[in-house]
Amino acid sequence: MFQVYFKEMNAYIVGALVPLVFTLLVRNTKRQKKRGLPVDVGGERGYTIRNCLFSLPVKTAWGGVLTLPELFEQACEKHWDKPLLGTRTLVARETEISEDGRFFEYLHLGEYGWLSYGLTMEIVCNFASGLAKLGHSRNERAAIFADTREEWFIALQVLSIYPFTLAVDFTEVS
Repeated sequence: MFQVYFKEMNAYIVGALVPLVFTLLVRNTKRQKKRGLPVDVGGERGYTIRNCLFSLPVKTAWGGVLTLPELFEQACEKHWDKPLLGTRTLVARETEISEDGRFFEYLHLGEYGWLSYGLTMEIVCNFASGLAKLGHSRNERAAIFADTREEWFIALQVLSIYPFTLAVDFTEVS
């Protein structure tokens, strides 16, 4: 009885083992293209992921700016009076229920209200000063959990200037 059962199972055993062995053999023969450049860091050989067309880090086109906070400051100085962040006021909200039970929400929005680069920079500086006064220090952890709005952008700028280790979580993910 055992031999009959074993003979019937041979096809299943072979069907399971052959793809496994084939996969192991083929996987080791593939050599993936390495992207980036070998580098020498502190006397040790290493590998950095960087565009292989450039042997050194790319220089910026913004006059010595190396970080995003520096770029934000430079943009605010250059465009102080120009509009940066636009939001619309909520005039009305309608909810419609379809025949299949799904909810649809329609928003009626008003005109845009704008914050200039200069006003945004002042808000960012005040926010950062408030965090410092509350006792927060550099390299702490922070999270932003909000809809994508002007307040979200301002908080992001503050936390990148400070700098915090930042986690961003959105309330709605499509």
